[in-house]
Amino acid sequence: MSALSRAILLYVCIALLNACAQPAIKGQVSKEFAAEDLYEVQNSGFAEAYIRPDARLSDYQSVDIGPLGVSRIDIPSTPVAGTLRRDWQMTAERERALQASWAEAMNHAFSGYTLANSGPGVLRISAELTRIAPGRPTSTTIGGELQPVGSTRDVIEIWAEFRLYDANDGKLLAVIRDNRTLTSVAMSRTAPVTITRLFGSWAALLHTRISGR
Repeated sequence: MSALSRAILLYVCIALLNACAQPAIKGQVSKEFAAEDLYEVQNSGFAEAYIRPDARLSDYQSVDIGPLGVSRIDIPSTPVAGTLRRDWQMTAERERALQASWAEAMNHAFSGYTLANSGPGVLRISAELTRIAPGRPTSTTIGGELQPVGSTRDVIEIWAEFRLYDANDGKLLAVIRDNRTLTSVAMSRTAPVTITRLFGSWAALLHTRISGR
């Protein structure tokens, strides 16, 4: 196992340990997604998760993995030490690099699934980065393993939203939101290792929750 694979496994394990109890659906429909009949899920390992009680995600054996959405990211103008203004620009080169990194992470995590675009038994997975902003160091900050908690090492926080659909009828089955912190070097390079590790951990945890394994 490579060092990168071990790092991704570590972050998945941390997320699962933080949600040591099994995922459980709350008893009331979510107000935000009442029209879609989605219920909040506790102990998912993500910041937020909502699902249809009859989703049966583990029954899907084929996936349609959409490209990472990067065109509507909310990026505040607040400066972060260690980065330049140009580092916060979502250039075409950076968009392509992020999408390529996400595709690689998802293809690796779902390598045991058949890839398909539509039809019965196909789960469509969409992902979108929604916000990148200055953050605060935590014990799980990616890239900050050698820094003590509460240090002045500057970090950024990245938010993402994932949506799961039945590809055959277009029904929304689940909405998942999460946020993680990375060291600020993530904004000074087009495709840093910290982004690769973040995407790998998200993809692996998505696979765990979808497959039930």
